[in-house]
Amino acid sequence: MPSPRAGDAVKVTLKNGETVEGVIEWVDGNGALVRGSQKTRWVPLEALVAPPAAEGARAGKSTEE
Repeated sequence: MPSPRAGDAVKVTLKNGETVEGVIEWVDGNGALVRGSQKTRWVPLEALVAPPAAEGARAGKSTEE
């Protein structure tokens, strides 16, 4: 996934299960400020650029079974 930029619309799920959806206001070296309709939230950069892992891969199970 390419690096996020200000003005990009994003929807990410954080490690704690919270889903953040909105428009990126600004990006720094560690994360981005995402302004949504309900609230503004700082999101770690790794959550924005990392592809979502498959459920089986997260649980440590093989998906080839």
